[in-house]
Amino acid sequence: MSAKPSTESRPDFTQLRALPRERWPRREQILCEAASLFAQRGYHGTSTRDIAEALGIRQPSLYNHYPSKLAILQDLCAYDIGVPEERVRWLAGAEASASARLYAAVSLDVEYCLEAPIDMRGLPDDLIREPGLESWNRRLRAWYGTVRALVREGVEEGELAPIDPEFARQAIWGVEWEVIRVSHGGRRRRAGTRPDDTAAFLLRGLLADPGRVGEVRQAAAEVIAAYRAAT
Repeated sequence: MSAKPSTESRPDFTQLRALPRERWPRREQILCEAASLFAQRGYHGTSTRDIAEALGIRQPSLYNHYPSKLAILQDLCAYDIGVPEERVRWLAGAEASASARLYAAVSLDVEYCLEAPIDMRGLPDDLIREPGLESWNRRLRAWYGTVRALVREGVEEGELAPIDPEFARQAIWGVEWEVIRVSHGGRRRRAGTRPDDTAAFLLRGLLADPGRVGEVRQAAAEVIAAYRAAT
């Protein structure tokens, strides 16, 4: 079984969700408002003054917590890239079929983004190419590489239909992103059945025998339970 995932750069969403936003630590309030504004206006269309005004504070007060907009973006990357990349690395080493691990990865990704107390829609891939985000860019590419490796393994084992792993990775991300875009709406909400629905939809299209999706779902549930126990 895989080792326990690192807790480095892992935000405690449970504590934040349990509190009204005005009781969050100021840094998390800043991250939340910045993420919402980035989703609405884009990173380059948002200033630190905009973020401060959304919080009802003066710009110098924001600088007491973050010296620049880039520093805010770097912390947001811990939510958007750090946690998912650690998770998929753990799943890649779990004791289960590639299809079950891929199903678990999709389900947990969607659940995480829909239940996150910040808006995950404001951090598109091209933003990670900003100067100063090189380490996060490397982790994003590592995340994508792990997903491709899972697809490749599934194809080689005959579980998944023959497909280019990068095309499959793009298709998975495209569907996940659309579910998040439509469902999140910048509001905190419970994920409901969307994570499982999304994983089932995608795996049904990737499996060599789509009729096995129920079997894969059951195996993925065990992987997800093991991941939750480890974290």
